Amino acid sequence: MPYRCDLGPGHSIYLDNQGNATIILVSSTGAGQQQQASNTVHTGPWTDVPQVAQVGNGVLIRCVSAQGVVMVQVQGSQIGLATSAAAWASGQTIAVQPTDHMPVPKMRPMEPMQPMEPMEPMQPMQPMRMGNMQMSANPMAMRMGNMEMQMGNTEATPKGQRQFCTQCGASVSPEDRFCGSCGHQLK
Repeated sequence: MPYRCDLGPGHSIYLDNQGNATIILVSSTGAGQQQQASNTVHTGPWTDVPQVAQVGNGVLIRCVSAQGVVMVQVQGSQIGLATSAAAWASGQTIAVQPTDHMPVPKMRPMEPMQPMEPMEPMQPMQPMRMGNMQMSANPMAMRMGNMEMQMGNTEATPKGQRQFCTQCGASVSPEDRFCGSCGHQLK
């Protein structure tokens, strides 16, 4: 059987024992809004009605089961096991009464996502020119002055086109195995 404890206007704690678990739900309602936080604590089946006490600006919940006493601390919307039971003695007891049900969040189900329209195939990018710089996307290449950088298959480089050493940038021939300037191995 679930229980309810009212902490103040629009602020309640709901407790329920399901098997070995105690479900704690903190509910706050205000003008046009509702907030809920919940946590499940392993307590074992209750042997007595849970007790609640106001301690400082938080709340302690005392659950008694065959496994012993479990203390749970609620601070705002934070719910967790209490580190010390000593504060229970100084707390102010709050009435706990049976309730018909625990509230569940009222959330509208999301609408399924509509399939996307197929995209039109992209047109190949035309080479771009800016001064002495030229860029193209297929194959990925950039030329600026007498320098050229290209990504892709180097075998596709037309014969006689200039290539450069990846180490020092010196001009090399497609047949060269080593750079004539720095000695870097090209192939």
